[in-house]
Amino acid sequence: MFKPFKKSFAALAVLLCASLLAISSQAFAASGVKLYTPYTSLSAAPGESISYDIDLINDTGDIQTADLSYSGLSSDWKTELTAGGHPIRQVSVKPNDSQTVNLNVQVPFEVSKGDYVLRVNAGTFGSLALKINVSEQGTYKTEFKAEQPNMEGHSDSTFTYNLTLSNRTASKQQYSLTAEAPSGWDARFSVGGNNVTAVDIDPNGSQSITLTLTPSDKAAAQTYQIPVHASNSSTSADLSLEAVITGTYGLTLTTSDQRLSSNVTAGGKRNLEMVVQNTGTAELTNVNLTATAPTDWEVTFEPKTIASIKPGQSVPVTATIKASDKALSGDYVVGMTAQATEKSADATIRMTVKTSVLWGWIGVLIIIAVLAGVYGLFRKYGRR
Repeated sequence: MFKPFKKSFAALAVLLCASLLAISSQAFAASGVKLYTPYTSLSAAPGESISYDIDLINDTGDIQTADLSYSGLSSDWKTELTAGGHPIRQVSVKPNDSQTVNLNVQVPFEVSKGDYVLRVNAGTFGSLALKINVSEQGTYKTEFKAEQPNMEGHSDSTFTYNLTLSNRTASKQQYSLTAEAPSGWDARFSVGGNNVTAVDIDPNGSQSITLTLTPSDKAAAQTYQIPVHASNSSTSADLSLEAVITGTYGLTLTTSDQRLSSNVTAGGKRNLEMVVQNTGTAELTNVNLTATAPTDWEVTFEPKTIASIKPGQSVPVTATIKASDKALSGDYVVGMTAQATEKSADATIRMTVKTSVLWGWIGVLIIIAVLAGVYGLFRKYGRR
């Protein structure tokens, strides 16, 4: 009674073996084609593009044709397969040959940090899993940063801030630049040494910007907050800079009686009582006095150098002006400078040269002598 069963079982076994052989034959054909790319795991920042070169390898004796597709990523990831610069959806590979297609993946700006898997499907060639590591948390906005947002100096200092403006949006943006500086301050933006009021930045691009702040001469010693804005109709970014004024520098140089004119005889000397005053709120150091005078004139100071002058303090200085022996009557200009490490001041003195009284008397005597000589000649020769 078991013989029919044995025959049926034998027939089933033969059929199963034949099926396995057929499957093995198909598996062998499938094993002759494959997908390959050397870099299956890449890292990128939000907004960046990744490019893969994928080889479709056909080691069989037949032409292999495959429909191409990809899966695994959401629709905000921009993905495109190209060959020869054109989009492609199907490829045929000759026997024992290969074809290369390019896969370009645009990472979204608004994406979480982490690993993402993209699968490339190529029909009989199989599929290829690619891992993309997003290296930082993504945003869809504009970023504005300062290398050093806090600076300190005196009122005559120049505050220079190095800024970076980043466009984390999907389109090119033009940003208008503004700084809310205190009244009397000067604020200038520059790029590459050129003053600008706006900048254009490509998607996922950045621009280095320099902001130069020049405080008012009367800026009080305190901390100033300077809001800075980069904006357009669709996106904007702000940051706050800080400028700390630690004191103001002020220096004056004048005569003790405020008169900036005097007189001197040719070859003579004149002492002028000068006053060097610190009119600021910060100490001045190494105040050196110098002068520019006409040719062959001499100007000396006592003292010539003042080590320091406290705020509000005045220091008397004697300036001795010696005129040239050859100076003619008239007005001459003598320039004086008080130069501190931090500040300088100038004074212009008008010196009037007058003829010496002695020379006047000598002139009178010469005239008298000439007249006497003429008189003597008339007396001597007039009788003949």
